[in-house]
Amino acid sequence: MSAPHNKSLTEIAWDDLASEICGHCGRKKQKRQSFCRRCYFALPEGLRRQLYTPFSGGYAEIYDEAKTYLQCETDIPRAVRA
Repeated sequence: MSAPHNKSLTEIAWDDLASEICGHCGRKKQKRQSFCRRCYFALPEGLRRQLYTPFSGGYAEIYDEAKTYLQCETDIPRAVRA
């Protein structure tokens, strides 16, 4: 039996971007959008703008930073993931 695969930041970012569920709060969102509307507008403007960075320019790291901001700096509850 092999060890479970830990996803990289890039894999998580790709999966969340393709999903219809917000990667932070679990609410419904549009595919190809980083977060649901509520979470997106809870981010500082500069961080929101950075979410338009291509993957080749560091999107996965910026997405991770945005998720950390939402977890630490807002009162939006984090979804429980299976």
